[in-house]
Amino acid sequence: MRDAPGAADLIATALESFRADILPGLDGQGRYRGLMVANALAIALRQIEAGDAPLEAGRARLAAIYPGEVSGPARLAADIRAGTFDPGRPGHAAVAAHLRALARDKAAESAPRALDRPGPET
Repeated sequence: MRDAPGAADLIATALESFRADILPGLDGQGRYRGLMVANALAIALRQIEAGDAPLEAGRARLAAIYPGEVSGPARLAADIRAGTFDPGRPGHAAVAAHLRALARDKAAESAPRALDRPGPET
């Protein structure tokens, strides 16, 4: 058992202080690098906050696509390249839904503002 504050709270505090106290004093290349550090901390914080839920959801979707098998993204990629799930073929809708959910989960962690933009589904 760990003492409080936990990793998410520590990163959130460090990120807030970095953005408020350090980043405004940087310019040029230092500011660019500082923005990369702030972005990396923000991504790490969102990953900690999300926990394993996105990974488990992805595994569950793959299990539904390949019932009774243990298959990962490499198998799915090979099947997509082979045309196994082309439009009109069995499993196309499930694979398309999985890929949309996967993209949403990744964007939620790495670039959440991108989710606010209208996309083809809206």
